[in-house]
Formats: sequence, structure tokens, C-alpha cells
Amino acid sequence: MFFVLALLAFISFSTSRRAAPAGWRPVFQNDTSGRTLYGDKKALLQAVRQGCPIRVAWGEKLPDGTSDIEYSTPDFTSLVNDSDLVVQFPASAIQTDYMNAHKSFLKMDPPTIWKALMCTDGHYHQFHQDLTTGRVTREMYLRASMLWYAFTGDVQEGTAGDRIPDMNIPGGIVLDSLIRR
Repeated sequence: MFFVLALLAFISFSTSRRAAPAGWRPVFQNDTSGRTLYGDKKALLQAVRQGCPIRVAWGEKLPDGTSDIEYSTPDFTSLVNDSDLVVQFPASAIQTDYMNAHKSFLKMDPPTIWKALMCTDGHYHQFHQDLTTGRVTREMYLRASMLWYAFTGDVQEGTAGDRIPDMNIPGGIVLDSLIRR
């Protein structure tokens, strides 16, 4: 009987610490100046070196309490000087509203897309392009708090890796300059 109880206890303990199945894991979060808020940038860079796909989230919380968190998977990634990532996102349609789901539609007058680049140092560059003329209509230089995910299975269940950092951050996106064309 003792042997059976010991075996059951061992099985229960060993299965509770097994590696989690592969999935998207938050690895690193930078503030608007690139300082670490969560995780480890070296772990993110190592995940990229190992070929793990990455995803980025950024967001903000306005003084009135409304919030918006956006997620995108880059289609181009650069590992720069073995110390930072620079990513570019595929073109996406501009929405009419980002803080109220009931007012969110695709911008049609004129139909407009955005392209963006983000870096682990906190800088964020974006432009808007009119699809009818092909003309760039707006260019923005920003800084943002960004949460970087990697698709991996090497996080142990029950560790700090299970915590998802908050992205509803007051001042999470800072506009440095806007150029209308």
C-alpha cells in the first residue's frame, strides 16, 4: 500500500512540472524607452536565433479608462548587433475606431492601409497609404511599450512564464511626431 501511495505522489509531482505544450509565451516586455518591464531580452533573442516565430503586442489606456491592445505577427525580422530586434508588420487596413468595438469598421474614404516597424528599444515607425492613389498620407514616429511573444514549448507550468503582463498601460504609446502629406 505504501508503495502505491508513493508511486501516485511521484507521478502527481512529476506531471505537475512537465513542460507546457508549445504555444505563444510572453518572453520580454520593453517600456517606451526600451527598458525591461518583464522577462529577458536575451531569451527573446535566443528564441529568434532558434527559429521560433514571434508576435508583438502594444497598447494603451486613455485617461477616460478606454483601452486598446493590438497584436501583430511580423513578416520580416532583423537581429541587430546581437542586441535588439527590429520587425516589420504586413500591411493592414486602418480601422475607423480602436477604442469602441461597435464603431470599428474598415476605413473606406479613402481606403487606407498602414505599415509599421517596431524595435525592442521602444521605437515605433508607422505610415498610412491611400489605396486609391498609392500615396503615403501620414507618417508617425512613436515610442511604445511592447510585449514580445515567442512560439515555444520550453516554459515550465507553474512558473513566472504563466503570468501575462498588462498591456493596458497609461502612456503606453507616445507620439513623437506626425507628418501629414
